[in-house]
Amino acid sequence: MTEKKELKKANSHQYGLLSMLAMIVGVVVGSGVYVVNDGLYQISASVGLIIITWIIISLVVLFMLIAFIEVASITARTKEAGTINNWFRHLWGEKGSKYIGAFFPIIYFPILISVLTVIGSEQLFNTIWIDGDHQKPYLMFLFVTIFAYLFACLFYGLNAFTQKPGKIFQNTGTIIKLIPLFLLIFLGILVSANAFAPANEAFDSGGNFNFFDPNAPFNTGWENGPSGWDSGLSNLKIILLMAPTIMFSFDGFLFAASLQNESKKPSTYKVAAISGIVFIVCIYIILSLFVFAFGDSGENHDFSVINCVFNITGQRWLSIIIGVMIVISVYTGFSACTIAQNRMIADLSVNNQIRDQNGDLIARNKAKVPQKAALWSWALTIFWLTVLRILDLGILISYVNEGDNVISSTLFISGWSLNFITLLSYSVYALIITGAFKNRFDHKVEVEKNKLFYPAAIISILAMGIVLIVFMINLFDYRTIFDANDKLTVSGLLSYLIHILMVILIISLAILIPLYFAKDAKKASKEEAKRKQKLIKQYQQNKVDPRFL
Repeated sequence: MTEKKELKKANSHQYGLLSMLAMIVGVVVGSGVYVVNDGLYQISASVGLIIITWIIISLVVLFMLIAFIEVASITARTKEAGTINNWFRHLWGEKGSKYIGAFFPIIYFPILISVLTVIGSEQLFNTIWIDGDHQKPYLMFLFVTIFAYLFACLFYGLNAFTQKPGKIFQNTGTIIKLIPLFLLIFLGILVSANAFAPANEAFDSGGNFNFFDPNAPFNTGWENGPSGWDSGLSNLKIILLMAPTIMFSFDGFLFAASLQNESKKPSTYKVAAISGIVFIVCIYIILSLFVFAFGDSGENHDFSVINCVFNITGQRWLSIIIGVMIVISVYTGFSACTIAQNRMIADLSVNNQIRDQNGDLIARNKAKVPQKAALWSWALTIFWLTVLRILDLGILISYVNEGDNVISSTLFISGWSLNFITLLSYSVYALIITGAFKNRFDHKVEVEKNKLFYPAAIISILAMGIVLIVFMINLFDYRTIFDANDKLTVSGLLSYLIHILMVILIISLAILIPLYFAKDAKKASKEEAKRKQKLIKQYQQNKVDPRFL
């Protein structure tokens, strides 16, 4: 009887199908879907190619999730947290995991969060000035930068010292961020039922969508020349270069993979994870279709949800409300990332990947927050934000000096850096899948085998390899420093050099920081290690550190 009660109690903390499905959709759907389409159009100048890319990358992400179902069973069996670090450690060993342990909290999350603060501030700017004031680029840059620092300090300040406000904002923001998505889809359905009369280039004279017509005015980037092979390669290259931007919108899919030991039954988890991601894929593609159907190709962020709502309804007040909701959506993701970063830095100490002899990084304050780790997170993000804004300003100045005074976004190096670290993170995911593929032969760890693992793993690994190769080849393509008349441009040369330097900087830090931490951790004496183990146990039990009592 006692065993049954214990089992019932354990299951009461686990999720059924509907609750898990709701959780996956609520967390995985991020702010990226609201902001990426306009940026994708700046890359490709082709709505048709963007929709094709959404479909292709969505399928790749779905295959990655299917492969990760087997990967996640490793930690589900050992009752460990389903984290990248734990999966990597089991499949590739302790030496390799130290790089993953340091990369995400010290490089990936600070850059991601820095760029999110800029994206959120740009959304606020475009909400306040719906038509955009893009002929005053320095005003836009100043506004965006000031609010980026303000929001960064506000949320880090809250999440470093307390938990309750962050949780309230997270719960409220998760609901709010879904409203613009479903509102635009609802308005799109009304338009399809002739409730409104849109008039833009997404429709031909017969009222039909012409997304995939290479001759449509918003498909100027679609290569349709006499040489079908050459044009096909050019279109494929554009698709692959857009891939990292769309991957960013799905980066939360790993959350679905981490929930395996939270479900009541393995079958419940599999159904919820796959059906949840399929639902999100459908919603993302439908939203993108409506954004392009009711937006306009222009220079002022016209393929945006805000502009689409305004074009459909003609109500500026409604567009402003939706714009504010999108800003909240961006900062909901931002707040969640700051919390995750805090815990990841604390985990460096828990896993003895950094010395931290006094256990400062795992000392929880009265709000149960590892406060020193949170302050580290704050400092790292401010560092990366400052570096990226200085580089963005340099590119902006070069554009303005060349006579380009119409700037629709200040995300020059920032936006590219987000794509680069997203690509690096997905490369890590592919490496973990490769480890699971290898595990099928060397049986290093015990897993719950998945019938679809082999095709899912092969497609995921090949797709990521191709995207990474094309991205790096394009990075070193020196032709971007010349204009249409083959004249060297200062902005092109400066951008080219900064992009290469950023790659060198990020990869160097990803290699050198873990090596330094590992070397420093070895200096800890036996007495320090023994004393620290008590602090680690206290941290894992979610207890307040005596220093904060």
